[in-house]
Amino acid sequence: MREITIAGAGTSHPTPEVMNALKNSDVIFASPRFMHLIPAGKKIIDIKNYSQFENESGRILFLVSGDPGIFSLLPLIKRKCQNVKVLPGISSLQVIASYAAETWHNAAILSGHGRNINAGHFLNTVERNAKTILFCDSNISPSWACEKLLCLPSVEVFIGCNFGEKNELFLHGHPKEFIYRSFPELSIILIKNNAVYSPEKIFLRDRDFLREKNIVMTNEAVRSVILSRLAVNNNSVLWDIGAGSGSISVCSAHEFPYSDVHAVEHSHEAADLIIRNAAKFHLHNIHVHESRALSVVGELPAPSHVFIGGSDGELPGLLEYISRFHVRVVIACVTLETTNTAYNLLHTWENFEAVQIAVTSSHPLNSSLTLMKANNPVMIFTAEK
Repeated sequence: MREITIAGAGTSHPTPEVMNALKNSDVIFASPRFMHLIPAGKKIIDIKNYSQFENESGRILFLVSGDPGIFSLLPLIKRKCQNVKVLPGISSLQVIASYAAETWHNAAILSGHGRNINAGHFLNTVERNAKTILFCDSNISPSWACEKLLCLPSVEVFIGCNFGEKNELFLHGHPKEFIYRSFPELSIILIKNNAVYSPEKIFLRDRDFLREKNIVMTNEAVRSVILSRLAVNNNSVLWDIGAGSGSISVCSAHEFPYSDVHAVEHSHEAADLIIRNAAKFHLHNIHVHESRALSVVGELPAPSHVFIGGSDGELPGLLEYISRFHVRVVIACVTLETTNTAYNLLHTWENFEAVQIAVTSSHPLNSSLTLMKANNPVMIFTAEK
């Protein structure tokens, strides 16, 4: 017989109900920093070894920091055991919001505490919300956050550390005041943004982009098919190889602001245009690599999605390298030679598909007449590894 309780230690000051549950438990999973809360004579297991609870019986209690309802073991334990009792605690989120005299129900909440969060995800969240709360650790610290926030002039930060301890600390100010300061691992930061960016539209038209005459951009009708075939999401790592004007990168990053987009383009003028369009649409999740593709792909994070719009003869080498990943690949081809090469290299991959798009659009001939003008057909290959 096993009874499972997940209890919040709060900010080192548990509720009487939690203290009573600790007294009546047979086995307690807890962090070493909560040892002073546990009655003598109890069987204690480090909470890092939480999966061992399946080997235990009796009344089992998990003592988690803050409140079990936010960034805790609760979802993991419920996968193994549905009958779980939860005892709440005061979260550091509530404490920092109280210090800032702000509500937190309408804040974006992120955790860098033992979780992977990149700068693009963080900045896009901050810029699109009036309030963002970030749980920190030794790597994703308040100073890390403040350094990233320097590009957003209209933010102020509230920082809290070691809640409930003798060395409890609260700070408030501009991010530049804290970038060189050291903070303990138990820190949290609330960011107020006084200039929230709200995108006006999801689908970007050709006319929305900054353009340069000598830099080709994928036609928006073709681009919509490419994007639907790519099927990027907020968890994606996208490589846009031969990015050109960067329209695929920009549209992907714009629609999915928590994706991680890497635009690879060897032309300095085109790379600069991508940077300017990313800035226009307030996209912090685009990383521009001014390089030939094979020279830089080894330095990029493992992709989940790859679009190849231009390869400068490197397509065989690129696909050989990309094939080591579990990845979805889309290639757009205009010339017969590239179409032939791409087909021969890709058609044995899983879920191979090919579609040809021929776009004909209206153009005014004069003040009273309109002609339909055909563009070159584009072959689009899709496959997975």
